[in-house]
Amino acid sequence: MKVSSWTVPGRATRCCAMAVALATTAATRTAAQTPSPIRVTPRSARASAYLDELANPRGLVGVAGGAVLEGLRHQDHTDLADELAFRATKRVVGISVRHGLAAAMHLGTDTRYHLCECRGFGPRVAHALVETFTDPRDGGGRALAVPRLAAHYAENLTSVAWKHDRNVGSALTGTSLSLGVQALINIGRELTRINPDIHP
Repeated sequence: MKVSSWTVPGRATRCCAMAVALATTAATRTAAQTPSPIRVTPRSARASAYLDELANPRGLVGVAGGAVLEGLRHQDHTDLADELAFRATKRVVGISVRHGLAAAMHLGTDTRYHLCECRGFGPRVAHALVETFTDPRDGGGRALAVPRLAAHYAENLTSVAWKHDRNVGSALTGTSLSLGVQALINIGRELTRINPDIHP
């Protein structure tokens, strides 16, 4: 018989997180579909980008698809509603942390990879590492991608409240490994000149 892994503190944490995620997603979908007469400013442009990303159909489909696939992989151990809530909350947390810190630090929020126009193995590898761990500044130049890195860690720390087999240590380790894998993927993009990122 399947035993629920929802303890009382865990249930409270997940219910609160799920309510915030659902409310935020609903509000952003409404805002994204409503024309606004407000004059565009750097601040309103950032808010618009944040709302657009939260309401992005591809992201929402990814949440639903990921939950369904997880349910198919573990049919006897996965609650679909719980998995949907987990993935939706994880997405809202990551996007909110990234956009919030980027606004405070005056950094860009574009996560698409940009191929280098340089030539040679060394310059291309260096560019791939720079793209992985830095973000463009609003006024030019680049800085350590604190918003993006923090968002990755925040997303994976969210899993601690949902998955009974996860802890803070495993979440931090998994995030660090995923960043290393992303760096290798970006190096591969540079050397093969293949960039699958699609402009929205």
